[in-house]
Amino acid sequence: MNAKITHKKRDIFMEGPIPASFIAESIAKHATRTDIGAHELFLGQVRADRTGEKQVEAIEYTSYRDMANEQMSVIREEAFARWPEMTCLHVYHSQGIVPAGALCFMVLASTPHRQQVREAVAYVTDEVKKRLPIFGREVMADGGHQWKQNS
Repeated sequence: MNAKITHKKRDIFMEGPIPASFIAESIAKHATRTDIGAHELFLGQVRADRTGEKQVEAIEYTSYRDMANEQMSVIREEAFARWPEMTCLHVYHSQGIVPAGALCFMVLASTPHRQQVREAVAYVTDEVKKRLPIFGREVMADGGHQWKQNS
Protein backbone atom coordinates (compact mmCIF):
# COMPACT_ATOMS: atom_id res chain seq x y z
CA MET A 1 0.00 0.00 0.00
CA ASN A 2 1.40 3.37 -1.03
CA ALA A 3 0.23 6.02 1.48
CA LYS A 4 0.62 9.65 0.42
CA ILE A 5 2.78 11.66 2.80
CA THR A 6 1.65 15.21 3.46
CA HIS A 7 4.50 17.41 4.57
CA LYS A 8 4.31 19.92 7.38
CA LYS A 9 3.12 23.38 6.35
CA ARG A 10 5.65 26.08 7.13
CA ASP A 11 5.85 29.84 7.25
CA ILE A 12 8.60 30.62 4.75
CA PHE A 13 9.00 34.27 5.73
CA MET A 14 11.62 35.85 7.96
CA GLU A 15 12.00 39.50 8.80
CA GLY A 16 14.93 41.22 7.10
CA PRO A 17 17.92 39.57 5.43
CA ILE A 18 18.62 35.85 5.74
CA PRO A 19 21.76 35.56 7.88
CA ALA A 20 24.66 33.42 6.62
CA SER A 21 24.70 31.75 10.07
CA PHE A 22 21.09 30.59 9.52
CA ILE A 23 22.09 28.99 6.21
CA ALA A 24 25.11 27.29 7.78
CA GLU A 25 22.95 25.95 10.63
CA SER A 26 20.38 24.65 8.14
CA ILE A 27 23.07 22.68 6.34
CA ALA A 28 24.74 21.49 9.56
CA LYS A 29 21.46 19.99 10.83
CA HIS A 30 21.71 17.39 8.05
CA ALA A 31 25.14 16.05 9.10
CA THR A 32 23.60 13.10 10.94
CA ARG A 33 21.54 12.00 7.92
CA THR A 34 23.38 9.13 6.25
CA ASP A 35 20.72 8.68 3.53
CA ILE A 36 21.62 12.01 1.93
CA GLY A 37 24.25 12.09 -0.81
CA ALA A 38 23.64 15.55 -2.24
CA HIS A 39 22.50 19.00 -1.16
CA GLU A 40 21.68 21.83 -3.49
CA LEU A 41 21.40 25.42 -2.33
CA PHE A 42 20.03 28.43 -4.18
CA LEU A 43 20.55 31.86 -2.62
CA GLY A 44 18.97 35.05 -3.90
CA GLN A 45 20.81 38.27 -3.12
CA VAL A 46 19.70 41.88 -3.54
CA ARG A 47 21.61 43.54 -6.38
CA ALA A 48 22.55 47.22 -6.43
CA ASP A 49 21.06 47.61 -9.91
CA ARG A 50 21.18 50.93 -11.71
CA THR A 51 18.30 52.49 -13.59
CA GLY A 52 19.72 55.49 -15.37
CA GLU A 53 21.26 57.61 -12.65
CA LYS A 54 19.40 55.81 -9.85
CA GLN A 55 20.90 52.92 -7.88
CA VAL A 56 19.05 50.34 -5.79
CA GLU A 57 20.01 50.64 -2.14
CA ALA A 58 17.59 48.01 -0.79
CA ILE A 59 14.42 46.09 -1.58
CA GLU A 60 11.40 46.22 0.70
CA TYR A 61 9.55 42.90 0.40
CA THR A 62 5.86 42.49 1.15
CA SER A 63 3.53 39.59 0.45
CA TYR A 64 0.11 38.14 0.86
CA ARG A 65 1.62 35.94 3.53
CA ASP A 66 -1.18 33.40 4.08
CA MET A 67 -1.74 32.99 0.34
CA ALA A 68 2.00 32.68 -0.32
CA ASN A 69 2.44 30.06 2.40
CA GLU A 70 -0.56 28.10 1.11
CA GLN A 71 0.80 28.16 -2.46
CA MET A 72 4.26 27.18 -1.15
CA SER A 73 2.67 24.10 0.41
CA VAL A 74 1.30 23.17 -3.01
CA ILE A 75 4.70 23.67 -4.67
CA ARG A 76 6.33 21.65 -1.89
CA GLU A 77 3.94 18.71 -2.41
CA GLU A 78 4.49 18.88 -6.18
CA ALA A 79 8.26 18.74 -5.66
CA PHE A 80 8.08 15.75 -3.31
CA ALA A 81 5.77 13.97 -5.79
CA ARG A 82 8.17 14.64 -8.70
CA TRP A 83 11.30 13.69 -6.72
CA PRO A 84 10.12 11.10 -4.17
CA GLU A 85 13.70 10.39 -3.07
CA MET A 86 14.04 13.98 -1.82
CA THR A 87 14.60 13.88 1.92
CA CYS A 88 14.07 17.55 2.72
CA LEU A 89 13.16 20.90 1.22
CA HIS A 90 13.64 24.23 2.98
CA VAL A 91 12.45 27.53 1.49
CA TYR A 92 12.80 30.96 3.12
CA HIS A 93 12.08 34.44 1.81
CA SER A 94 12.67 37.82 3.39
CA GLN A 95 9.99 40.27 4.42
CA GLY A 96 10.73 43.91 5.10
CA ILE A 97 13.82 45.84 4.06
CA VAL A 98 16.84 43.96 2.72
CA PRO A 99 19.89 46.08 1.79
CA ALA A 100 21.86 45.53 -1.42
CA GLY A 101 24.34 42.71 -0.96
CA ALA A 102 22.21 40.86 1.61
CA LEU A 103 20.46 37.51 1.06
CA CYS A 104 16.69 37.50 0.56
CA PHE A 105 15.76 34.01 -0.74
CA MET A 106 16.94 30.49 0.07
CA VAL A 107 16.03 27.07 -1.32
CA LEU A 108 17.83 24.06 0.17
CA ALA A 109 17.02 20.49 -0.80
CA SER A 110 18.62 17.11 -0.15
CA THR A 111 18.41 13.80 -2.01
CA PRO A 112 20.47 10.63 -2.25
CA HIS A 113 21.84 11.70 -5.67
CA ARG A 114 22.86 15.02 -7.25
CA GLN A 115 20.76 15.03 -10.43
CA GLN A 116 17.43 14.90 -8.57
CA VAL A 117 18.41 17.64 -6.14
CA ARG A 118 19.57 19.96 -8.94
CA GLU A 119 16.28 19.52 -10.77
CA ALA A 120 14.21 19.94 -7.60
CA VAL A 121 15.88 23.18 -6.52
CA ALA A 122 15.60 24.69 -10.01
CA TYR A 123 11.92 23.75 -10.15
CA VAL A 124 11.08 25.11 -6.69
CA THR A 125 13.04 28.34 -7.25
CA ASP A 126 11.26 29.01 -10.55
CA GLU A 127 7.80 28.14 -9.20
CA VAL A 128 8.22 30.39 -6.15
CA LYS A 129 9.10 33.30 -8.43
CA LYS A 130 6.15 32.56 -10.74
CA ARG A 131 3.40 31.70 -8.28
CA LEU A 132 3.92 33.32 -4.90
CA PRO A 133 2.43 36.76 -4.25
CA ILE A 134 5.67 38.37 -3.08
CA PHE A 135 6.37 41.96 -4.08
CA GLY A 136 9.61 43.92 -4.01
CA ARG A 137 9.78 47.70 -3.87
CA GLU A 138 13.25 48.80 -4.92
CA VAL A 139 14.42 51.61 -2.66
CA MET A 140 16.78 53.97 -4.47
CA ALA A 141 19.78 55.74 -2.99
CA ASP A 142 18.10 59.09 -3.76
CA GLY A 143 15.06 58.14 -1.65
CA GLY A 144 12.80 57.24 -4.59
CA HIS A 145 11.38 53.80 -5.29
CA GLN A 146 10.01 51.55 -8.02
CA TRP A 147 8.34 48.14 -8.00
CA LYS A 148 10.61 45.24 -8.94
CA GLN A 149 9.67 43.22 -12.02
CA ASN A 150 10.63 39.52 -12.09
CA SER A 151 11.90 38.44 -15.50
